[in-house]
Formats: sequence, structure tokens, C-alpha cells
Amino acid sequence: MLRPNSTRERGERHGARADPPDDATETSSDGPSTTRRALLAGSVGIAGAEVAGAQTDGNETDGNETGAQTDGNETGATGGESVTVELVDYAYEPGTTTPLSIEPGTTVQFVWVTDSHNINVDSTPDGAEWEGHEPVEDAPFEYEYTFDAEGTYEFHCDPHLNLGMEGTIEVGATGGGGGPTGPSVPGWALTAGILTMGVLAVAVGLGYFFLKYGGYEEEQ
Repeated sequence: MLRPNSTRERGERHGARADPPDDATETSSDGPSTTRRALLAGSVGIAGAEVAGAQTDGNETDGNETGAQTDGNETGATGGESVTVELVDYAYEPGTTTPLSIEPGTTVQFVWVTDSHNINVDSTPDGAEWEGHEPVEDAPFEYEYTFDAEGTYEFHCDPHLNLGMEGTIEVGATGGGGGPTGPSVPGWALTAGILTMGVLAVAVGLGYFFLKYGGYEEEQ
């Protein structure tokens, strides 16, 4: 009489142990797809973090720093300042190799570093009264002139003309030449674009791999 009850009790205990928790069922059935989603989400998150970091770097460099741009082929000075031109060997420095670019009202101080030089004017803009300094002088002679009229001034040294001692001074706005240029792309934006493309390519590759080959584990 006691055996049927014992059997029934054992069956009930066995049935209680056989029922798995709901969480375990969901974890075992959704495991592969959850892994794929997690990898894809992680890849997209990395891309967002890289872009945010690149934008932060751009704000620290391009956005918060200011500076003046100069033309690499010209030496310049703003109006009211003084600039020195040295007469040395067979050149005006600056002036022979690269034009001296200045604003109206700038005083140019010509300093004789070596002997036997002068300043013979070849051409001046309309309204200019500069006559140069034709007498040949030796070091350490100095001569200065304030350039007010805008335009191009060309001159040479008589004793050394055959050796290429010629000079040019440009007064006024300095044209860079080459026509207008389009807007430049900030360095941080270019870096962010490259990083984003790289991370997205990795994410697409991982997604393709798991979508195509990730089902084998479920079938087995």
C-alpha cells in the first residue's frame, strides 16, 4: 500500500527537476543570434567612439587655435612697421630671390653689408616718388624709405647687374595667384571618415561571416 504513494512522490520530484527555468531556455535557443547581434553592435559602437574622438581632436586643434597664413614665396610686413633689406654680395635680401611684400606705410631700411652697391630704380607704380639711391656706397652705409603708393617696385645694383643683383618690392595686397580654391577639409574630418569606413568594413565582414556560417552550430 505504501509503494504506489512512494512511486507517485518520486515521479513528482522527478518532474520538478525536469522543468528547466525560463531563462535557461531563452539563453540556449538565442545564444548564436545574440552573439552575432552583440558583435555587430560592438562594431558600430567602436565606429561611433572613433568618430567622437576624432571630432574632439579636431576641436582641440583646428577650432581652438588661430594663426596667420603666409605665402611661402614672399616675405612681408604690415603697414607702419620697419623691415630691413641687406645689400650683400650680389643680392638684395630679401628682394632678389623672393619679392619683398609689404603694406603701404612700411619703412624699408637698406643696409650695406658688403661694399660697392647702389639702388637704381627701374620701375615704380603710378604716383610713387621713390628714386632709390644711385650713388655707390660701401658698408656700413644705410638708407631708408617709407613706401606709401601701392604697386610693384623694381630696381638693381649697377656694379653687379651682370651678376643678377636685382630686387622687387610689392606694396599692397599680395595676390597668391592660381585662382580661387575650394573649401578645405579639416584634418579631423578626414581622419574620422577613414576610421569610420574601416570599422564599418570590419562590421560588414563580421556580419556576413556569422550570417553565412554561424548556423552550423545550431544544426549540429
